[in-house]
Amino acid sequence: MEFLIAGASGVSGRGATEVLERAGVKVITLSRSASGPGKGPHVQADLLKPETLLEQKAALKNVTHVFYAALKPVDDPAEEARVNGEMMENLMTSLKTIGAPVEQLIFLQGGKVYGAHLGVYKTPAREDDTRHFPPNLYFTQEDYARTLPEQGIRWTALRPDIIIGHSLGSAMNLGNLIGVYGSLCQEMGVAMQFPGSDAAYNALVNICDAQVLGEAVLWAAQEQKEGPFNITNGDQFRWRHVWPKLAEWFDVEVGEPQPISLQNRVNEACAERWNALAQKHGLKESNVDQIALGSFGDFIFHVERDAVFDVTKARIAGFNAMKVRSDECLLNHLGAMQERELIPGR
Repeated sequence: MEFLIAGASGVSGRGATEVLERAGVKVITLSRSASGPGKGPHVQADLLKPETLLEQKAALKNVTHVFYAALKPVDDPAEEARVNGEMMENLMTSLKTIGAPVEQLIFLQGGKVYGAHLGVYKTPAREDDTRHFPPNLYFTQEDYARTLPEQGIRWTALRPDIIIGHSLGSAMNLGNLIGVYGSLCQEMGVAMQFPGSDAAYNALVNICDAQVLGEAVLWAAQEQKEGPFNITNGDQFRWRHVWPKLAEWFDVEVGEPQPISLQNRVNEACAERWNALAQKHGLKESNVDQIALGSFGDFIFHVERDAVFDVTKARIAGFNAMKVRSDECLLNHLGAMQERELIPGR
């Protein structure tokens, strides 16, 4: 088994790389970056330029499994669907041209497939729920994936919700954002108030550790699973139960829910303050935008309806790694950020 991970520099790609390498699987990472997160070979290519993939024939000729976690956000939904569909198809077509013996495509979906980006959807979401009114990039990619069995290639769609793990330069890293926000509160001596509404503070939510997602990638490949599967930590929680524990980790008061824009305040108003904090504590990244963007939190912390997935299908199919306490997942992530010298010590 030889895995190619497309979009390896993101939080999900990095998590899968770590899990697969620990399991002894040969991993090739692929992204537009000059280097990848793994110990094995890295391919620098642009999925919108097939010629850059064909140039890598020697590195890709033995790929048997693909984990597709690449994403190109575009404001217009129709254009986003077109571009991301083209990227996936370019990769699979190029591998076929190269002659790689691909057996399975495992690709990343998420809450957006259910309409989470629209602020409300049927909950708990199940894999057989009807699609929302299109377009949606995941619909385009899945429709393409459904044609692959004609070529003898299995397809599996993994649907995690709010992935918590390490990455830099990602637009959707909630764990890092909490780390930055809490560190600024700690530095300024202010309460770490929940930056959303009271309704969002009390809504039921779930998240997914990047390591759990990585285990799902390995499981889907080893067990030759096909079709879509929701993947989360396995529990559900309300921010009002978890947020005080996060504030306690930073040794600050928790305060009350107070809706603010983290993008405006953390990434704009406090950008220089973060730079000074990073210099003061010798942190490895002084550009706050490279650690996390507040815009993702501005959406997540303002969702006022329950946003949870039903993971029964994956459990029945034999995936047994969804047994992580989400409060512990978030606290462990803060500890990892501290070890990586991305936030100050407590």
